[in-house]
Amino acid sequence: MRSLSADEVRWLRVRAQGLAGSAGETGSTGSAGSAARTVPDAVRTAAAVQAQAAGPARLQIWSRSRGLRAADVDAAVAEAAVVRTWLMRGTIHLVAVDDLRAFLAVLGPVNLRADRRRREQLGLTEALCARAMDALAEILAGGRALTRAEIVAELAGHDVVIDLKSQQPPHLLAFAANSGLICRGPDGARDEPTYVLLDGWLGSATAAPPDRESGLTRLAARYFAAYGPATVTDFAAWSGLSGADSNAAVDLVRDSLAEVAYDGRRLLMPHGIEPAPPQCPHRLLARFDPYLLGHRSRELILDPAFAKRVNAGGGMIAQTMLDAGRVVGTWKAGRLEPFQDLPAAGAEAWQAELAAAAAF
Repeated sequence: MRSLSADEVRWLRVRAQGLAGSAGETGSTGSAGSAARTVPDAVRTAAAVQAQAAGPARLQIWSRSRGLRAADVDAAVAEAAVVRTWLMRGTIHLVAVDDLRAFLAVLGPVNLRADRRRREQLGLTEALCARAMDALAEILAGGRALTRAEIVAELAGHDVVIDLKSQQPPHLLAFAANSGLICRGPDGARDEPTYVLLDGWLGSATAAPPDRESGLTRLAARYFAAYGPATVTDFAAWSGLSGADSNAAVDLVRDSLAEVAYDGRRLLMPHGIEPAPPQCPHRLLARFDPYLLGHRSRELILDPAFAKRVNAGGGMIAQTMLDAGRVVGTWKAGRLEPFQDLPAAGAEAWQAELAAAAAF
């Protein structure tokens, strides 16, 4: 078994994530090393991207693509080439349409079980949720895309009364999404989310949900292509699956994976990928970037002394500066905030990244 250094593990992960070159100029699809030139390809490079908010999701795609602009991301969303719904760890992700059914077949039931107690605490009983599912199918029929407030107002006319200002609406919408009924639709003014019927939104891409084994296979294959070298424990942390389910998924794809050693642990990655010297190491990453969320620990890429600068609490992940796979600072609105003084040689590269982000 080949042993890897920390630098080699970091670089392999950077390359797998499509972060191997300057944003908008070069990139990687995780295998061939070519730049992602479409929004779905950029999304697949990370398996899926976090999409609680539209702005960070656009920038996550910028970091992994070549020649795209923010409007291209919005167009891909509006055309359902990529779709937003609740997936990994019960959070909203943007995923390529051809991966959606497989991911949802595995993660939907997991998320429904994980959120059951909170639904009960909020008064979202099984009977109320069942009525809401029937009502949503009528309310959103005919290709309608409604905001959360509009949905709550119309649900009341179907004997489903919930409080718009409470946590009931998001948990009810998540229930419907994880049940495969709805997903996020096109954004309204100021990026306000709308919701649509999943089958109607996918149109010609609609297909019967795959069996669970096929879903586990697709999920694990996408993960290790995007985040390897990684452990089964890393896969479980990223996906939200149990240890048993994670092991079962990895067993399904194990023949396609190679084992490597790092720091006394066995890591898995696709066969045929060799470490290579880092190139274009200066990168800017969006909030909630998948590079920081794909493994159980960030210590390999982020000095614990600066961890609070990146994640101050509440699940918020700051926009970060990446240098050869290490997080070396944060940034805001065209301003760099490095943890320590930057070498003069890197100043030009960082400014180029800021300019590219602004152009996007």
